[in-house]
Amino acid sequence: MGFTKEQQLAIDKEGTNIIVSAGAGSGKTAVLTERVIRKLKQGISIDKLLVLTFTNEAAGEMKNRIREGIIKNNLTEELDLLDSAYITTFDSYALSLVKKYHYLLNITKDIKIIDNLIITIYKHKVLDKIFESKYGEINFNKLINDFCIKDDINIKKFIINISNKLDLLINKKEYLDNYIDNNFNEKYIDILIQEYITLIKNKINELHSIHNNIINYCSDKLINKLETWFKPLFEGTNYNEYILFKTLPKVVFTGLEETGIELKEDLKNKVNEINELLRFNSIEEIKESIVSIKEYIEELIKIIKELDEEVLKYKEKHQVYEFNDISHMAINIVKEYPNIRDEIKESFNEIMIDEYQDTSTLQEEFIKFIENNNVYMVGDIKQSIYRFRNANPYIFKKKYDDYGTNNGGIKIDLIKNFRSRKETIYNINEIFNLIMDNDIGSANYIKEHNMIYGNTLYDNEESGHNNYMDIYNYEIDKDDTYTKEEKELFIISEDIKDKIKNKYQVFDKKTSKLRDLTYSDICIITDRNKHLDTYKKILVYHEIPSMIYMDEELTNDTTILVIKNLINLVLLVNQKTYDDKFRYVFTSVARSNLFCYSDNQIYHILNEKNYKDNEIIKLANEIDIDNPIQ
Repeated sequence: MGFTKEQQLAIDKEGTNIIVSAGAGSGKTAVLTERVIRKLKQGISIDKLLVLTFTNEAAGEMKNRIREGIIKNNLTEELDLLDSAYITTFDSYALSLVKKYHYLLNITKDIKIIDNLIITIYKHKVLDKIFESKYGEINFNKLINDFCIKDDINIKKFIINISNKLDLLINKKEYLDNYIDNNFNEKYIDILIQEYITLIKNKINELHSIHNNIINYCSDKLINKLETWFKPLFEGTNYNEYILFKTLPKVVFTGLEETGIELKEDLKNKVNEINELLRFNSIEEIKESIVSIKEYIEELIKIIKELDEEVLKYKEKHQVYEFNDISHMAINIVKEYPNIRDEIKESFNEIMIDEYQDTSTLQEEFIKFIENNNVYMVGDIKQSIYRFRNANPYIFKKKYDDYGTNNGGIKIDLIKNFRSRKETIYNINEIFNLIMDNDIGSANYIKEHNMIYGNTLYDNEESGHNNYMDIYNYEIDKDDTYTKEEKELFIISEDIKDKIKNKYQVFDKKTSKLRDLTYSDICIITDRNKHLDTYKKILVYHEIPSMIYMDEELTNDTTILVIKNLINLVLLVNQKTYDDKFRYVFTSVARSNLFCYSDNQIYHILNEKNYKDNEIIKLANEIDIDNPIQ
């Protein structure tokens, strides 16, 4: 198949920053690969391109696709350069830059990446010491007394979580230094209060809409009661007028038609939301509430700063860093050293970024310094699922909107889907038109992201089947013998058996002809792995051959479990703690292929509590938990 007009534009367009919004099945990888090959044909060497991806797997796949293109087009001189070309992840490229210019950062070239788990363990240990030193200080004691119930475990977790989130900022220290001045001045507090009042107004408008619907089912008497009740809200213009609503007795819904019962529940829920927002008796009380947390914030900032200082000392002492630290270092290099920044700018003809919707704030900041109006970004905001790994899809959203008006670059939409039937695409659009907008999903699906049927090969299919989505409904009772999952698989199994028995016709894309359905044509997709074993049993019961494909949890791997238990064993031995947890982790480590103890040996060691002379315990004692990387 040739490329569409939009795909060809995405391959050929030059001279500006470009963002390509590429929906599922739109040929994104083929377009990106063809763009690289087109540049190589025009004499731009592969080592003049910086191709950044989100994962090592994606980088490997991209390199293989480009290799195939190079071979196909006889660009043999580029083949030797391919393996050393910068087709890599953000993290890998940043690390290579930091190692190259390590002397500017006063670090060794042989820095190592430390696992986040080890740093987290160390942070907890440092935080324990900080807390011990602070007990007795007035402000710290107030923080603990006001926010802790039984112990300080939860607040420690909170502090570490907040500190980790702040690590994603471009300048965490500057942010903390200025936080109090920026967030507790009179002007900013007034802005916060105004935003709060705007939120209340929006809720009141939603309530007004429900009210206008429900009065169609109310008696005249009830309508009058409702209008009197809601008068402070609907006619009020400020918070002090809205608050009068809380002083009025609630309306009893006598005189409401049965068809309006559902609206009554909506009305009550919205009233409860508004009452919750009207918790303060005046604007002055809102201000006092904001100011009252200032001393807690000041104390938390002090603790986070002290924690950061100690963790940084540890990292510098052992020359080990997290990838987040590497990103900050890379930004520092290109920010503080213009000659290096200019050298990088001039060395690349283009910076290509795949899966741009998964870019983080730090990565985007780095790109800003080395770009030269030559960034080519490909992604799909609808497929952003990595926010838990610091992805910031709003970066994609802002660029997409700006470039849509030619502000900073241009946007290209690849919305033709070459993977699915038109019925499938119709059903997907039908669902997402209802649920995805700028507020939910950060994409105006109706206006800009509706997929278009592209694989017209399916038009040759004349099976006579209705390929539109079917939704099966069934009843389930608490007294049912079968669970919900079992019932669903019985329905699916019966449907599969029926289709196989009656030689259900499917379209074979390879031959462009109809053929009988086979079991391998069928895929059952679930939203979680929890019930897959149950599904398998039911399919076997119906004599349906099947194979389970699932992502396994890394933490469920035996080797990973042994390593976790080994770490816990070292910690417990250093703490002289020989409780049930110790017995569990000791058994795990002793039975593993590290030591291969028999069950009889382990029983006697634990039963006799003969730990002193045991080789495992001796080794654990020799490991300095203050320096777990040795």
